[in-house]
Amino acid sequence: PHLFKLDKNAGAPGDPEQNWGFPPYNWDNMHKDGCSWWRRRLQHMEKYFHAYRIDHVLGFFRMWEIPPHGGGYYYPNHGLRENGLRNLRAIQTASNMMICGEDLGNVPDEVGPVMLELGVLGLKLQRWCNGKTWEYGYLTVAASSCHDTSPCRLWWNEDWGGAEWFFQAFCGGGQTPGGPPDWVSQKIIKMHAQSSAMWTINPIQDYLDCYESLRSKNAKNDMINHPGQTDGCWQWRCHKRMEDLCNEDSFNNMLKKIMAEHERGKTY
Repeated sequence: PHLFKLDKNAGAPGDPEQNWGFPPYNWDNMHKDGCSWWRRRLQHMEKYFHAYRIDHVLGFFRMWEIPPHGGGYYYPNHGLRENGLRNLRAIQTASNMMICGEDLGNVPDEVGPVMLELGVLGLKLQRWCNGKTWEYGYLTVAASSCHDTSPCRLWWNEDWGGAEWFFQAFCGGGQTPGGPPDWVSQKIIKMHAQSSAMWTINPIQDYLDCYESLRSKNAKNDMINHPGQTDGCWQWRCHKRMEDLCNEDSFNNMLKKIMAEHERGKTY
């Protein structure tokens, strides 16, 4: 228990403020014994995995801490570069697994340079940058969407301005179609396979949307998490059985072709 601040909750600023309902780390206490709690966990994980993802890697630099009465604050509010280096190095040296850091949101200036210095992969979502996947840094995970965002088909129908920007910039222009048609979904997946990022990891919803016959009936049901909400989160289930998808030869061959053309899945 001394490794956590049990009198506070972690969260994120906003209106309303996000309270995640679990305590922040007590890094000062963790470092007293060389972060042995972290080291034991990671050394055991290494028996099974080659890489792991840190959710909200910003919390290794600073955390939004919320006391019982509410009204949170960032802690610490200075020395973020030194804090991030100290905490990330402690876990990085515990194993040989590659680290992927989810660095979305209100990102302090110190985060990017520290992750680059340590070789920690960051996350790029196409809709939240200039869309040019071929300009991503190598130490990046390229993703069409993620569990905290709408899948691409839902985004296309809810953010018409964003959809029109994408279509005019990357699909040849003309009248932006609704839907989107499956060839646009295939274009999105192909752009991520073509990206200059080390890895591309896309949600299965975005893959299934590449074939209209495999799409869910309602794209709104494809959301996994709704940040800032508690209802309807983490209840998503794939509407297709994996055993059935294994028999979708045309779909599988399309994906295999895209991945092979851009050497995704190749051992290196």
